[in-house]
Amino acid sequence: MSALDKEFVFVIGAPRSGTTWLHHMLAEHPSVAAMSGEELTVFSRYLAPWATNFQLEKRNRDEGRWAQGLPCLYTEQEFEQRMLTFVEDVYSRVLLRKADATHILDKHPNYSNHLPLIDRLLPKSRFIHIIRDGREVAVSMMSVNKRVGHSPAHVRESAREWHRCVTNARVDGARLGSARYTEIRYEDLKDRTSERFSELLKFCGLATDDGFAARIAKEHDIQVRQVSRGDSGLNALRAQPDRIWKERMSTEQRWIFDRMAGRSLRDLGYAQHGWWATGAGDRLRMLPYGLASRTIRTLKSLRSIWGSPVEEQLK
Repeated sequence: MSALDKEFVFVIGAPRSGTTWLHHMLAEHPSVAAMSGEELTVFSRYLAPWATNFQLEKRNRDEGRWAQGLPCLYTEQEFEQRMLTFVEDVYSRVLLRKADATHILDKHPNYSNHLPLIDRLLPKSRFIHIIRDGREVAVSMMSVNKRVGHSPAHVRESAREWHRCVTNARVDGARLGSARYTEIRYEDLKDRTSERFSELLKFCGLATDDGFAARIAKEHDIQVRQVSRGDSGLNALRAQPDRIWKERMSTEQRWIFDRMAGRSLRDLGYAQHGWWATGAGDRLRMLPYGLASRTIRTLKSLRSIWGSPVEEQLK
């Protein structure tokens, strides 16, 4: 039986949103084949660039600019079949880890930006989008950057990454419909793990009972098992809503996050207008900040232009 005949489930969401935690819990199901302690990037790092470059070269060829690349040898349908063959080989190797599984599970945060491609190649797949307060995500991104070396190091890039993943996943997921796309809040899953986990298993079409869901929820409680190189220093702050970002984000960082992704934060119900200021003093202090930051960026850009060789400026 081909791996493509199995049911596919993808856990998506911005980095540091609990995707690894949820993936670990789902992978415990006896009917699920998944990577254990490892992470595939098959769509985000491999297939997405292939598909993008093929379409670029095909458009150039179709519009008579120049004939270059694989569209000279393959039709679009033939190239897509080659990608599907690659997908089949990859997930056949995953399936070897549990040959009698009915479901194949995969996750990578950047899959959030590639739902149309996944849907095109695996049209019956299901997606679970876990959404977390973007301010906590930003704190976690900056923390893991210092401790491990990956993820954005600054709040501006963290806010942009959270906004991009959440927005793209929600827009593309809505087109798939509720039978194939569902959302779960990280905060809700943390507070009501057993109940929400049981609901997600049903969404995936996986048989379960309350005893299994309760056991997995208990074994994967963050106080018992911490995954994805989480910052244990934040554990004491998790019990109180908003405590993490209030204690770990400066006024400047909160202001920047609001400018970068405040609308998404409000649309999701995580914040109200003006959330970043703890009082009138914060607002007064940040009044000149916007002008100053724009001036600094402009001066840096001008310095870069004037300091670069003339040949580079003419490119």
